[in-house]
Amino acid sequence: MSRLPFLFFLSLIISCSPKKEKVEVVPKTFTNHTFEYTLDTVFIDSGDSMPYLDMNLVSSDYVSSEGLLYNLDPGTGRVDVYDIDAQKLKKHIQFEVRGPNGIRKYFPTGIKKTNNGDLIIRDYFEVLRMGEDTKLKDSYQLLNHKLDGDNLGESQEINGMGEISNDGSYFASYYGYYPSNGRILGLAKVDLTSKSLKLIPVSFRDQSERFLIRWEYREGKTMVVPEYKFLTLDGPNLIASNSYKNELWYYDAAKDSLYHRIYQSSLISNVKKGNFGKRVGSMQDLNSAKKRKFQEVVFSPIIKDPKNKRFYRYSREVQQEPEQGGRYFRFVLSVFDANLRIIHEEKLDLSAFIPGEYSVNKTFVHKGMLYTFLNLRNQIAFVRLKPSVTYE
Repeated sequence: MSRLPFLFFLSLIISCSPKKEKVEVVPKTFTNHTFEYTLDTVFIDSGDSMPYLDMNLVSSDYVSSEGLLYNLDPGTGRVDVYDIDAQKLKKHIQFEVRGPNGIRKYFPTGIKKTNNGDLIIRDYFEVLRMGEDTKLKDSYQLLNHKLDGDNLGESQEINGMGEISNDGSYFASYYGYYPSNGRILGLAKVDLTSKSLKLIPVSFRDQSERFLIRWEYREGKTMVVPEYKFLTLDGPNLIASNSYKNELWYYDAAKDSLYHRIYQSSLISNVKKGNFGKRVGSMQDLNSAKKRKFQEVVFSPIIKDPKNKRFYRYSREVQQEPEQGGRYFRFVLSVFDANLRIIHEEKLDLSAFIPGEYSVNKTFVHKGMLYTFLNLRNQIAFVRLKPSVTYE
């Protein structure tokens, strides 16, 4: 009998141990094709209501099957629904903020409209499933004692700013030592039907620590300018990427396998250099280091185009143009096929501007075109890129 606790502990170690990653240096597989694009700006009529833009549409959800954008105001519980084709407000949905059907448990961070009509609200430590009648149908707390399956370790948390699948069957995010701003350990997948947790340990070989800027502005109080990790859902599969290196991790759910893919670009740097101050002593030094950091290469989230079975990603870097005597941001658009091979890279014209202070603002694909949020005097607008691929 004395061996049972040990065997149980051993089984836990085996079940939660990092999966053997398949590392792939992915060559460019450009096909024989012609790529062209146009850029314009689209303005959305918000009617008589003031749009909620405090989070730069981070809390919104675009539903490709409807062509509608759902934008949640976490303070009032109002959801503005915009018709992208008609370029105007379509309707409002009003949720209760407090009470048994209230959406504010801690602070709502986002909304997801599912295929069956449910509206799922993220509230950092809790996920709320709301019906079309705005009443609470179910809730899911991201805690060990509320979920079956794998267990988080001591002082570990699931990042509540995760993603929800289109069918509303699961929630996915990163997990790690978030309370102490510590190491990220991998990916967490919460099955919302069985209320069970699956942890996917990932050896991120994390270099982001090299690129942090820290300012201890008061004893025990530190301001940090971080790098970012992103998560893109591909059906049941997960795509993890970051802002500082030309790479991603792909989790294949059917095979329960993890692939680390490293890409090589000839148009932009493949990793941030880190030529800026990491520890600063004043706000002036912080702003100076931050400016230099933001000029180095930045990779934005990977965006799925479900209709054309492609993925897109913007990246950005300051480049010197001696003949014009100035510094300019150069944007590069990478196009991936359904298997996440890069099939095209396009260095956009110097006049092209893709908005976002650091990584690109919220971007989605509507009818094959990339829409990137542009905040113009409290008005919703989008920079729209129309790609055209012709195969020979």
